[in-house]
Amino acid sequence: MSYPRFLTGGLAALAVGASFTFAGPAFAAEGDDRPCGSPAVDAVYQTVVTDPVFRTVPALTHTAWRWQRDVASYEHEYGRVVSAAYDESDWTREVAGPTEYLFHRTVVDQAAVPAVPGTPEVGHHETVVLSPAVTVAEDEYQHQNTGKLRWERPDWGAQNGEGNGWVKTGNHREREVTPAVTEQRWVVDVPATPGTPAVPEVAHVESQWATSSPGGSWTGPVDSRPGDSSTENQTTAGEAPAGAGWVLKATRHVDAVVETVWAALLPDGWTATGESRQSGATHEETPEATAAAPDGDGWTTIEESAVTVVDVPEHQELVMPGSVDEVLVSPALPATEDCPVAGPGDPVIDPAAPDGTTEGGDAAGPQAAPEPGAEVSPAEATDAATVLPNTGGVPGWMAPAGLATIAFGAVLVRASRRRVL
Repeated sequence: MSYPRFLTGGLAALAVGASFTFAGPAFAAEGDDRPCGSPAVDAVYQTVVTDPVFRTVPALTHTAWRWQRDVASYEHEYGRVVSAAYDESDWTREVAGPTEYLFHRTVVDQAAVPAVPGTPEVGHHETVVLSPAVTVAEDEYQHQNTGKLRWERPDWGAQNGEGNGWVKTGNHREREVTPAVTEQRWVVDVPATPGTPAVPEVAHVESQWATSSPGGSWTGPVDSRPGDSSTENQTTAGEAPAGAGWVLKATRHVDAVVETVWAALLPDGWTATGESRQSGATHEETPEATAAAPDGDGWTTIEESAVTVVDVPEHQELVMPGSVDEVLVSPALPATEDCPVAGPGDPVIDPAAPDGTTEGGDAAGPQAAPEPGAEVSPAEATDAATVLPNTGGVPGWMAPAGLATIAFGAVLVRASRRRVL
């Protein structure tokens, strides 16, 4: 994560500033209490660079598939009436009088339609020449001395010279070198026609008692009965037979004769019955992968077609911007007032003495600067190097402590960068 990087960077900056602070002059915190004659000191700054902190935002994705379904196809039932429904009635009456005879007749509800046979295809074979024969013309030659015969091209004698003894006999022929290539093909003159099946006759038989034949369509008599007996009759129109005294005994309903067929589309002259059945199915698949199913019912995913679609790619988001800061390590200090110059006979003040006494143990005033060109002893030079003039000195542990702090800060910065990268 980026937060340790920010933390370690801040610690490193703190360590650098602290090192300069610890290693600075001892009088940095004393302000104007420095000894006289101290020079001005410029402010010391340290540049602290803080890296920006980023957060990794994961990619936004979704899964898409190709889709499939099986679409069923249906066929429907259609029907047409071969013979209409009708009601059949039974009638009876008491007959007094002459003898009655029973006659029958056949009532045709639908006339028979004969079958129409199909006609076969009528055609003939034709010979088609794919490539014609290749022939060469030849003349017959005879040798005048030997009498031998041979067939050669018409210009053969001219090429070989008439003096060789060969002359044309006058016979000529066409010799076939390559036969013609032909093919037998069937040519349809009259196409075949399908036949139609026969439609049987649909009829019913009616019976009637009468003293004589009711008409030309009736046959009989097939039975007889005395005139004083009851008689029966059947009608299909629901009306009583001709004559008086008929009593209705029973009525029967005869259903219509209906022919049915299954088809995908409505044939001419047929009516849908409302029944349907599945005749097959068609498999469909989408060419492209999508997250949602296409319009319609029955779509299912093709599992092996799953793909991951990236809506928003993975990216870096800034959490905290970086900065470049100038950190004050030690402030600027002005120069102190010049030290008073000692006059002749004034005691020399030892700056290293804790109470400002002279070298002989007596109190002394300010120490005079050496005369120009005066020689300084090695002991005095050593004392000046050990004790910094006008500063009060620097402890010996201060510089190593500052260097150790800087090294520790650098290790923290390097470790934090390795973890982020």
